[in-house]
Amino acid sequence: MLQQVELALRSDCRCAITLDEMRSEASAAGLTGVEIEAALAQRSFDVRTSALVSLACAIKSDNAAALKNARQQATALGWSDREIASFARIAKGMIDAPTLRPSAVASNRENRNFAAQQ
Repeated sequence: MLQQVELALRSDCRCAITLDEMRSEASAAGLTGVEIEAALAQRSFDVRTSALVSLACAIKSDNAAALKNARQQATALGWSDREIASFARIAKGMIDAPTLRPSAVASNRENRNFAAQQ
């Protein structure tokens, strides 16, 4: 679910290399191609996940009406106020985190591979 939220939040990225890297990571995490494309379109096939995707995108947009609507939708789909507040903190962290440049992502992967071989 968090992978889908991150894809939705980063869907406005205009760097094809970064988007390809995000798709690869999502695929490695177990998402199918259609799930990845849905997340990049800011939705999910699971209605409860879709509500959290909408909530995260509303937080990112800083639109009070969209945020209110997304919270109501999440509540209607069974998310508790506590779960919504906890998720909102996670989403804000994702929003505030920088998107790694492709070269940084590749470098991090190479470092992990090197460390694993040692």
